[in-house]
Order: sequence, then structure tokens, then C-alpha cells
Amino acid sequence: MSAGLSLNGISVGYGGRAVLSGLDLPAVAPGSVVALLGANGAGKSTLLKAMAGLGGATGRPSGQIILNGQDLVGMPLEQRVHAVGYLPQALPQGSSLVAYEAVLSAVRAVRPDTPRDHVEASIERVFDTLGLRPLALRRLRELSGGQRQMIGLAQVLVRNPRLLLLDEPTSALDLRWQLTVLETVRRIADAERSICVIAIHDINLALRFCDHVVVLGHGRVLASGPPTHALDSDVLRHAYGIEARVEQCSRGFRLVLADRALPDAGRAATPFQ
Repeated sequence: MSAGLSLNGISVGYGGRAVLSGLDLPAVAPGSVVALLGANGAGKSTLLKAMAGLGGATGRPSGQIILNGQDLVGMPLEQRVHAVGYLPQALPQGSSLVAYEAVLSAVRAVRPDTPRDHVEASIERVFDTLGLRPLALRRLRELSGGQRQMIGLAQVLVRNPRLLLLDEPTSALDLRWQLTVLETVRRIADAERSICVIAIHDINLALRFCDHVVVLGHGRVLASGPPTHALDSDVLRHAYGIEARVEQCSRGFRLVLADRALPDAGRAATPFQ
């Protein structure tokens, strides 16, 4: 049984409109953090939902999503939740539950068979890892949007899934918490040999923390590979309609510097490899 994640011929859409068509992703090794990049509407969230088995309006995708030798497409949801953790863009709703209870309830909802002492130990570990212990006994309705986003991440991490699917996990966070989230995800992927796929708009954070980038556009993959090879000014122009440069800072990190927006007509539909 081969380890890792690969996508073969994935097509998915809303109603009669295709969002992604015949999308392929070569095998990604365990321990990898993958950034999904692309303009608004490129299909990042749609792809994550398809991988999570939450088709809804998108319907069931065609093609194969292979995780550690098993095809997730068609796998019963109750079986998939044992291996896959999904964090949507929507924040956990404010409620009278305290943060600890919210995380405990999330585990119970998908893994009711897990022994109580094991769940409690996992929650303690995740709260310490994310620095959330001061929030543990605060009610969700008292937390800021960014704090609730962190609790949502804890609800996913506590189950220790083999595949993490995070849809813009840093969108409501300040700079310190953005770094905390991505540093934590990076450490978990390294230590647990899990795979994390992150839809993210901050390209520079993706370049710093991810092993692999996948750039979506025009219903397909425009570029895929290590950040040092997959992202350049041509790809940025076709994916985002901008004139931009990829340069290196004094610490050796690659940075994207956006110079100006280009007319929509400047985007091409030809994928880059």
C-alpha cells in the first residue's frame, strides 16, 4: 500500500457548472504541507470540500482521491472522518459552550467510540500546543473571531487525522497567531507524518511554510511543485492577473512582490507545468 496523497482526474462543480475539470496532483509524501493558491473563485474551497467528502451543492466528484492507498471518493463519511480533518472558512458559532466543551463535543460527534481519558488527554495536548489554555473555560460567545478560529483548528487537530484540510485558517488572525498556526501545522506534519493541505491567500506565508504549492486557475492546475520551482512571475500573471516578482529576502526566504494589477484580459487559460 503506497503512502501519501494523490488526485487523479478530479472533476467537480455546482449544478451544471464545472469548477474543476480533470484535475491531477502527483503523489505528495507523508509529512508534507501543501498550499492551495489561486484567485477568488479558482476552486480552492471546492477542492477541499470534495476531498473532505462534503459535496453538498458540489455533488460527488468524479476521479480518484488516493490517501495512503485508499480512494476517499465514495468512502462512507463515517469511515472518512477517521482519517480526514476539515476546517471550513466559517468560524465556530458563538454559543454558551466554553471552548473546552466545544472541542470535546466536536470529537464526540465524529469519534464517539474514543475513550474519554484519551479524548481529554488529546484536548490538553492541543490546547497547550496552540497556546489556548487561557481560553479553555471561556464561552465561545465571548471570544473574538480570531480566537474562535483557533478553537475551530483545535477541533480538527485533536482527532490527529492523517489528512488535514484547512480552508484559509489564518484569515481572521493577527500576525502572531498566523505564525503560530502555520508553525504548529508544520511541526505536526513533521512529527506525525500527516499531510496538510491549506487553502491560503497569503502567498508569502505559503512560500515560507509549505513544501509544495498547487496553483489553481481556469478549472485546472496552472502550476504544481516545490515553491522554488512552481511559482514565478508568469504563473502569478496567469493565476492572479498581476505583475509581480519573486525575490529573496536577507534570511533566504522567497517573497512575492506585487507591482500592479493587470486587466482581466491579460489572463491566459494555458496551464503551466
